[in-house]
Amino acid sequence: MNDSNGSFRCISFLSDFGSGDETVACCKGVLLQRGISLPLVDISHDVPPFDIISGGWMLAGAALYLPLGIHLAVVDPGVGTDRSILILESKRGDLFVGPDNGLLLPAVKRLGGVEKAWKLRPEHFESRQVSPTFHARDIMAPVVADLATGVLPSTLGEGISEKGLHLYPIAEPARDKERISGAVARIDTFGTIRTNIPWKWIDMEKEGGLRISRSWLFSISLGKTFSDVELGDLVILEDSWGYLSIAVNRGKAADVLGFKVGDPISVEYTM
Repeated sequence: MNDSNGSFRCISFLSDFGSGDETVACCKGVLLQRGISLPLVDISHDVPPFDIISGGWMLAGAALYLPLGIHLAVVDPGVGTDRSILILESKRGDLFVGPDNGLLLPAVKRLGGVEKAWKLRPEHFESRQVSPTFHARDIMAPVVADLATGVLPSTLGEGISEKGLHLYPIAEPARDKERISGAVARIDTFGTIRTNIPWKWIDMEKEGGLRISRSWLFSISLGKTFSDVELGDLVILEDSWGYLSIAVNRGKAADVLGFKVGDPISVEYTM
């Protein structure tokens, strides 16, 4: 476990706060007031409001490309309720701070899985002035600052089992001889449908394309990049993180197919 030995190299921050007001600056200001000198990396603050699935997928997509650090993630529809605030340690050694709603788990999984988990003790923040609607500023950012200055998670939280954590809101992908099943994890800026189905599960030796199934079947060609199909055509390809995605060359696949984040999706091979 990292402590005050200086091995953390950054603090990252992801939220659904947007950039239209002062909320992000308030959280970062708390860190700076506490004397934090580590680089502050903004992953995104444009997670769709309350969208835990997209937020978790975006955090996970960034995690592998960030150095060892402390990662603050806040998409928190349950703010002010009795939901817990977590500190999770990945097997790589990173620390994640955020609500117990599944948001943190995809990123921790990509960094080797959960090494240890703590639930923040109420007495750690009961003496502070805390807004019931802004725990990111009044509780989580101070916790990140404590961790960055060498305070051990065990002094801030009660150790809990990984089995007691709330799960990420979409099911793990599954496969059998006929079908691969997963879910839509993200609709990106370009309208590309990003799924949680690992690309390595796709047998590229099979001829033809794939049929995408929801309440209907839709045959789509396989490709390596968007321009492998004509303008306006759909293509199934491996995204930059190693998962199956559906795109339209110079268009928006989500508009064409009508998928939304969290929707189940399955693929099967054309004959």
